[in-house]
Amino acid sequence: MSLELSTTLIRIPDAMTAPVDDEIVILNMAGNNYVSLDAIGRRIWDLLESAQTVGNMCTLLSQEFEATEEQIATDIIPFLAELVTDGLLRVVE
Repeated sequence: MSLELSTTLIRIPDAMTAPVDDEIVILNMAGNNYVSLDAIGRRIWDLLESAQTVGNMCTLLSQEFEATEEQIATDIIPFLAELVTDGLLRVVE
């Protein structure tokens, strides 16, 4: 899946999660597996509780972490695409 900065995403509503320290574990019922996210992944997951564009997430994360929006986009777009492929996020049309 190819994501753009203008793509709007939201996490699936029925994902079962459990916080573990700074991380979060997500039970993926569709894929019959679980996904463990580090602190940055957890922050992204938290942002996606409501619909967000990829660009908006890059802006927010660049304010929280010492990186440019472009660097963050390079890092999170493949991550977000993987979560979409795994069925944990969906694209909002």
